[in-house]
Amino acid sequence: MHPAQPAHFLCGTDDIYPPPERNDFTINDFYNHVADSRHVRTLDKDIVIIDIGDCGREEIANILDIVSLCSPRAVGLDVVFETPREDDSHLIQAVASCPNLILAESVGSDDAGKSFKVDRQTFFADSLKDASFGAINFPTTRRDATIREFRVSYPDGTSDIPSFALAVTRIADPFAAEKLMLRGNREEVINFCSRTYLTMQPEELADRAPELEDKIILLGSLSGQEDLHVTPVKSAMTGVTIHAHAISTIINESYFYKLNKYWNWVIAFLFCYMVIAISQFIPSGVKGVVMRIFQIFILYLTIRYGYDLFIRHSLIVNFSYSLLMITFGLLASDFWTGIENLVALAIPKLKAFSIPKLKIFNPR
Repeated sequence: MHPAQPAHFLCGTDDIYPPPERNDFTINDFYNHVADSRHVRTLDKDIVIIDIGDCGREEIANILDIVSLCSPRAVGLDVVFETPREDDSHLIQAVASCPNLILAESVGSDDAGKSFKVDRQTFFADSLKDASFGAINFPTTRRDATIREFRVSYPDGTSDIPSFALAVTRIADPFAAEKLMLRGNREEVINFCSRTYLTMQPEELADRAPELEDKIILLGSLSGQEDLHVTPVKSAMTGVTIHAHAISTIINESYFYKLNKYWNWVIAFLFCYMVIAISQFIPSGVKGVVMRIFQIFILYLTIRYGYDLFIRHSLIVNFSYSLLMITFGLLASDFWTGIENLVALAIPKLKAFSIPKLKIFNPR
């Protein structure tokens, strides 16, 4: 039985997990999926995930005892123990003794995301000295929403509650955490592409303890159905794995840069203008076919170079605006061509029905 229910969302508890194509799909999700499908993959050298999906509290305490002896760089426990039990003494001692430990908590907001407060926390948190916490929420309000970003921190009116990824990174790599804060972004895009993690089962720890030395160790469920989320690369990814990708993004500084939406619109209007301008130089008889071929060519360019910018330059350009404006440009071109054709057909008929000029005879 799982020791606690993770709470990774600001609100929403639906248990249905539709595939990405039934959710809020974007063209960047396509780029992520293609990039993640490459044969070359990177095994993360910093993070190890221990699967505690079927472990009880006593087993988790034993795992923490072993991890404590391995000199971990940081430990993230992605579990909230909300209610006490009679046999919690070993767990409390193990948590208190584990070095560089980050405990999970969840936050809630009542004012459209402007201010937050802790709404779920481990019941013995107040009894721990110098304990560190991180908010495990994802910046979505729907259970079935695609997780593309992590929130850096959550303001509570007087200070900021760090996200789980930020809290773990502050212990594991303070310099990388500081560089994240200097970027000044409220949310950061998670780099999911082509990265895997070393995972262990609890029964393997005794034999593989040396592999945990100086590692960031994340304890969480890799099998719990209640903690699966849609991401751009997978239709079902566990919360602890998403946190691992967020931490990797910070430590490796593999950030994405979003092109300002105004520049996205500028590019879109330029595409639209180009479509309309080119259509003016094409003869009416073949304009429809030529413009459709041109539309396919532009679609190829946006996908090809959008992917190239995404992978090679870590730049996210929202070509959805461009595709929309190209469609409007083609519609305008078709509308204008239709008017021209109607006028061309109507003029001869109008001439045929025109009243002939009256001849005035000179009486002389």
